[in-house]
Amino acid sequence: MRVRNVIIFTAALALMIAAFFAMSDNLFSPYVSFREARNSGRHVQIIGSLKKNYPVRQTAEGYGFLVFEGAEDMKVYHGGSKPANFEHSDRIVLIGKYDREKDIFLADKVLLKCPSKYQKKEKR
Repeated sequence: MRVRNVIIFTAALALMIAAFFAMSDNLFSPYVSFREARNSGRHVQIIGSLKKNYPVRQTAEGYGFLVFEGAEDMKVYHGGSKPANFEHSDRIVLIGKYDREKDIFLADKVLLKCPSKYQKKEKR
């Protein structure tokens, strides 16, 4: 009876772990280029800089903006509130999926990278 319970418990634990990894596609998504994000059709992470001369468009449901990496630009939409100091961020990490029909990256998560905020100030 005990051996059977151990086997059932082990099998259930293995199934739970497998389900976690299968459902956490966006948790472990790799950084990819803009081109690969457009062609992959899956959840990915991209990193870019905010295009400062393109206005951030706020709606009741979310906000849209433009990021660039090298010579490539990508329109992004995030359904949520805009983070504080969004316009001052150096780099933006976006987790989401590219929508080919709308020609826009639909971000589930927006993470700001502001290294200047954490650098030591020079003494004068």
